[in-house]
Amino acid sequence: MIRKCEERDWKQIKQLIDLLENRCFDIETFQRIFMKQLNDESYACFVYEYDGKILGCLNMRLEEQLHHCSKVAQILEFCVCEESRSEGIGRQLFVHAASYAKENGCEQIELETSLWRKRAHAFYEREGMIFDHAYYTMKL
Repeated sequence: MIRKCEERDWKQIKQLIDLLENRCFDIETFQRIFMKQLNDESYACFVYEYDGKILGCLNMRLEEQLHHCSKVAQILEFCVCEESRSEGIGRQLFVHAASYAKENGCEQIELETSLWRKRAHAFYEREGMIFDHAYYTMKL
């Protein structure tokens, strides 16, 4: 079942985000940011839960952007646990998030993804997304 995340979900969501980023984030910092976003209406985090276990999550921010002159949904984190991939969970989360974004006045949904995530790229393209931007980073 897909639902909005709740405060009690933070530990399972952290495990998924650690998996996504291939690192272990500081627990206190993660929980502080999680709680801040949970209480901010511009964020929407959805989880796919089965039998009490969170198998996937999708976290996004909805905001008005000057370069769109409208509201846009940006997927910030999106992960399905390894043992549940290719079972349709990601698709259900994505469709749910896109519907939520549209219902909340967004004209577009977008995300950034690492170049090495080839399976994820194929998934996004199957869902109708197009690759039309480049993304640059610089460590500070």
